Amino acid sequence: MVTTPRSIIESVIRPFGGAVTRLVPLAGGGMNETYRAEMANGAQIVVRIARQPTPWFLDESHLMTRTRDVGVSTPEVLGIEHLDHEGELLSFSIQRFLPGRSLHDLVGELPVADLERLVQDAGEILARIHDVPTDERGIRHQLRMPAEATLAGITRLVADTVGQEAAPVVERGAELLCQQIMTGSTPRFALAQGDFMPKNILVADMMISGVIDWEFAGPAPPAFDLARWEVSAGDPLHDRLDLLHRGYARITDPEVAAAGLTPSYAVDWIFEMLAWKNPASPAQIRRCVDVLARYARVVS
Repeated sequence: MVTTPRSIIESVIRPFGGAVTRLVPLAGGGMNETYRAEMANGAQIVVRIARQPTPWFLDESHLMTRTRDVGVSTPEVLGIEHLDHEGELLSFSIQRFLPGRSLHDLVGELPVADLERLVQDAGEILARIHDVPTDERGIRHQLRMPAEATLAGITRLVADTVGQEAAPVVERGAELLCQQIMTGSTPRFALAQGDFMPKNILVADMMISGVIDWEFAGPAPPAFDLARWEVSAGDPLHDRLDLLHRGYARITDPEVAAAGLTPSYAVDWIFEMLAWKNPASPAQIRRCVDVLARYARVVS
């Protein structure tokens, strides 16, 4: 990943607290650079930097604000800046620092009972997010059928990684997805967080302190977020969708909310992952095959 010169970062965030006394790169952040900055006035802020052809983070800020209005803790955006650097557009989101460690990092440390409670609390938070009416801001997440060449590449990747015997699950997954796209009814769209994973759920004092990384939020059926958790939450939480559902049920019935679309959105996400330019890891590929094999059985 290209790194933005520190002098540019400091010039952008100086208005939010004076001189930068410490600048620490943060793990994660997806496609973006992410830093925690300690400022001369004592404030701690997070700065995220995106390289996109159009100004970035505008919809993210709007949707995080709307979600805070229903009681979900999200980072407060202090400012958004855009500047050209050597012919490339840089977008900066300057956010108030939210304390906590990611649920992902705590998986191996917490007692089982505490981990299960936190996942259920996360399910309740997700239901509250899905209760926010969509205003069409953000990225719209619809089911998409990959091109034949893409499916052929995915099949080769699965065969090379898991074994030739696993390749047929790609075809069966494609059948499931095609069937839903061609014959399924139009689902209810709500606000999806876009990357609702343990890595983006912060925990402080044994409570969820916030949900971060909203750049892919936007309109989608609730099944979108539920399916991505099942595919990509990581071991052991990807096999505990039941815990997420229990918390979700404090607000509304997760099965009704998902409207039978979890299998289709799981396949859709799997095909996206397996078509990445930078390939998924062998462990991710095996997880994708496991989920495809489970859901492909529902194809008639």
